[in-house]
Amino acid sequence: MKRFFISAVICGSSLLLWNCKSDDETAVVADRDRLEVYNEDLSEIETFLKENSIKINEENIEFTAVESGSVSIWDQSEYPLQSVQLQNDTYSYSNVTRKYERIADNVDYKVYYLIVNEGGGETPMIHDNVFTSYTGYLLDKTSFDTNPFGFWSAYPAYSSYSEIISGYRQILQQVKTASGIIDNGDGTYTHENPGRVIVFIPSGLGYFSSPETFGTYTPLIFDITLIASKEADHDNDGILDKYEDVNNNGNLWDDDTDGDGKPDFLDLDDDGDGYTTREEITYTTQENGETVTKLYPFDQIPTCEGGSVKKHLDKNCH
Repeated sequence: MKRFFISAVICGSSLLLWNCKSDDETAVVADRDRLEVYNEDLSEIETFLKENSIKINEENIEFTAVESGSVSIWDQSEYPLQSVQLQNDTYSYSNVTRKYERIADNVDYKVYYLIVNEGGGETPMIHDNVFTSYTGYLLDKTSFDTNPFGFWSAYPAYSSYSEIISGYRQILQQVKTASGIIDNGDGTYTHENPGRVIVFIPSGLGYFSSPETFGTYTPLIFDITLIASKEADHDNDGILDKYEDVNNNGNLWDDDTDGDGKPDFLDLDDDGDGYTTREEITYTTQENGETVTKLYPFDQIPTCEGGSVKKHLDKNCH
């Protein structure tokens, strides 16, 4: 169990957050070839894993050079070293094409990780909002940032929630949230059985050429605790993101019913008929003699007469 104070996360206090610097504060750095950088990063990470041992404490981790009698991270078996192939899933809106486009990165990244604790809750979807705490390390074993209190993040960013780097958010698919959170009544909370993962992130899934304080093209290590998650409705249209995957392929970005360049989970009018999605899934009913406005549960959203497509996705149905 872990006990933490609640803390607000401010841009100036965390390197993890995007969009904390204005464009005129960020130096322009010409990007190197992504595959070339990845090959260098992978070599550095694997060398680090083979030449260093790890001590995992409840609140932090310690790295030391392998000596006689010690076992490397690569060879130790207490927390078996695992890996997963990931692609950069970062999207941004293009003012040229007027569409959301995935960053130009075709590299398949091998990402190593150690599961310290699987967690007793649930594994969040990639677009769920997540509450995590972390400490970040460089390959020289120094810590460059930490947030032991936890913060909410989203993918993509919205409201007051910032977007975190691709490697950080994707590795959360390997663990689960806490099984319970207890309010201690004194401003602290106890997290029961949260997921904890240590991940070694190539720079292509991190900050890549962004000139952060630790320099460009820098592989990172994160010790992450996954505390909680909650389902998201990014466009606040009354339909949770998880239901906006129309083609059921696990990628919300390629579901654009009206072809306007905005995926359905970011589009207020999914079918482009001039009526918002929220309007189309709203109905009125009588409760205690009063007229009440409600939203249809997703599985009860009606279809057009004689059709099979839910009305908010059919521009011929209002």
